[in-house]
Amino acid sequence: MRASIICAVILLVSMANASAFESQDLQKLTKTGSCGGCDLRGAKLQYKDFSGSYLKSANLRDSILKQINLSQANLTDTDMRRSDLEKAILVSADLEYAILQDADMEKAMMTNANLRRTDLRSADFDSANVEGGNFQEADIRKAYFKRATLTNANFSNALVTEVNFKRANLMGANMFKAELNDSNFTRANLTNARLEKADLRHANFYRADLVGTILSGARVANASFWGANLSGANLEDVSGLKQEQLDSSCGDKKTILPRNISIKACMP
Repeated sequence: MRASIICAVILLVSMANASAFESQDLQKLTKTGSCGGCDLRGAKLQYKDFSGSYLKSANLRDSILKQINLSQANLTDTDMRRSDLEKAILVSADLEYAILQDADMEKAMMTNANLRRTDLRSADFDSANVEGGNFQEADIRKAYFKRATLTNANFSNALVTEVNFKRANLMGANMFKAELNDSNFTRANLTNARLEKADLRHANFYRADLVGTILSGARVANASFWGANLSGANLEDVSGLKQEQLDSSCGDKKTILPRNISIKACMP
């Protein structure tokens, strides 16, 4: 019995140590605004202003960062798994190679943020503003971008499978060669977006706005375009497209389609 109690105590202590931040590291960040490689796990930094700070390779896992200001901060290679960044400000922040798996980014302001090669699996970007954000080669599987602003964002070569883009604004977004299979674009705005050579198998474009969207060379087998507006869209050389996939969508004279595929005109 005594041995079991001792083992339990050791386990609890080790768990506490695994989630506790180093107080001297927190003091250093607060005093200097710079703490590269610091251990800040579980730190409560909500509402703080650390704009322009240097946090490269810092451990911020499970931290409370609500409404924190990290604009233009260096967060490259930072571990922010499961951290709460609701309404945080990360304008032009550098998050290349950072880990944000399961992080809460709801309503965050992240315009022009660099998220290249970032781990964003299952992250929540509900209603976030990432206009002009760079998601190149990022792992975004099963992330949530409902109602997010992603105009002119770059998702080229990113892994974006099973992602929810419902009602997101993706005007002018670049998704060249992105893996978007099984993703949900219900009522999303993809006007003038680039999806050429993207993997769109089983994607859902229910009532999506695809006006002027470039889909040439994309894989679209089993994708749903029910109610989608494809006016001026380019579907040249798409693979896997069947006539029934476009029977409930519409386009115009500028819509470019593969041979033997047709589309009805959109109502004015």
